[in-house]
Amino acid sequence: MKNIDVRPATFSELEHWWDKKIVLHPFDNAYKVWKKCFISENADGKRRTFFAFDDGRYVGQGTLLLYGDDEELTRGDRAEIIKLEIEEEYRNKGIATLIYKRIENHAKDVGIKYLTIGVEPCEIRNMQIYFHWGFTSFIKVDKETYPPKKVGEDGETITVLYYAKEV
Repeated sequence: MKNIDVRPATFSELEHWWDKKIVLHPFDNAYKVWKKCFISENADGKRRTFFAFDDGRYVGQGTLLLYGDDEELTRGDRAEIIKLEIEEEYRNKGIATLIYKRIENHAKDVGIKYLTIGVEPCEIRNMQIYFHWGFTSFIKVDKETYPPKKVGEDGETITVLYYAKEV
């Protein structure tokens, strides 16, 4: 694990990663929606996804959402960290922090002054990590609705706590 490389994901890597998720969840339409959104918004500069590799093997990712629908979370000087995930066997090894630092450096490079992040109230461990990284300024409680798993159904709605930090 000494050769962790965190870098912007290529479009072919994004395609491949989402295709694997779709195969694993063939009856869940949300993955097809997310794939289209992540690829198109990385292409048009609304998002920037970073993948972490251990000797060439994918081990995690994080995405910086630069332009979203919620101006409290993403506006000219504000961006939101989303889709931060680590493969199970690589958790608790500092990979999330490496990805976070890469995202933070990219945010600074493009003129972002504040980073925001959301966490479900039940995700106590994630909340502790985010507080440790400095996300201690509470912004709001909101609801987020995931794309529906099946066409014609409603998506799942969850409660999310949003925090910010100055970078």
